[in-house]
Amino acid sequence: MTGPVRAEGKQITWSVFGAAPYTIVDGENRDNGISDRIRRLLTSRLTDYSHFTLIVPFPRVLASLKSGEEWCFVGGVKTPERESFAAFSRPVAMFYPLRIVVRAEDRARFEALGPLSLKNLLTEHRSLRTSVLRDRAIAPAADALFRQYPPGQTYSEFGEAFRMLLNGRLDYLVEFSSIAAYHARALGAPDAFVGLPFAEENRQPVFPRVMCAGTPWGREVVARIDAVLAEERASPAYRGIVEAWTAEVDLPRIRAVYDDFLASD
Repeated sequence: MTGPVRAEGKQITWSVFGAAPYTIVDGENRDNGISDRIRRLLTSRLTDYSHFTLIVPFPRVLASLKSGEEWCFVGGVKTPERESFAAFSRPVAMFYPLRIVVRAEDRARFEALGPLSLKNLLTEHRSLRTSVLRDRAIAPAADALFRQYPPGQTYSEFGEAFRMLLNGRLDYLVEFSSIAAYHARALGAPDAFVGLPFAEENRQPVFPRVMCAGTPWGREVVARIDAVLAEERASPAYRGIVEAWTAEVDLPRIRAVYDDFLASD
């Protein structure tokens, strides 16, 4: 737990869950992820609040927002269920593209199943093991399939899942390419994984947002955050934040949809 930045009566607790390269909670890149940089930008501008950061498991983030605690989280995906207890800012970054991530040595095995489909993997090929982060929202089509055909296991942090994939305890993950690439490097195996397109992948980016408690306090904080974002998101510096950690091969795709990002609310 760190803080405060300033202490003038009002306080925001920024909950942080390790999801590199968006939030990086350990190692040499600690606190230098995409969401970390956005959080620092917001705390530097919301100077009439004191700011604390608290590293917690993601289910605790959601539970605290549901109970109305004065918490915010950078990187939440807006869903109808979450809108019942949280207030959401305009988008702060983008998750894109989504892939079926497998060990490089298994690429031909999965391509032989093509055209690759998550539904087919979850129904016709259930012997192929996967896992999902508890309470996560990835993208609408994938989320719906995981609800309908839940995997046999869940995980609580990203590093755990990628270690299991590397060690052969999982056969594939559904993940965004930047997250997969970061964890491959962190495991000392930068070429260990490949990301394969699949039928239900998101054709457009998924936009993470700041989510705060859905209370009058939370809605006031989100309004303040939106005012900062309105000033900052078109700047070269903010573009640099959004592009941070993106694989070179994915940069043209990120840049091609940036105007859609700016126009989204």
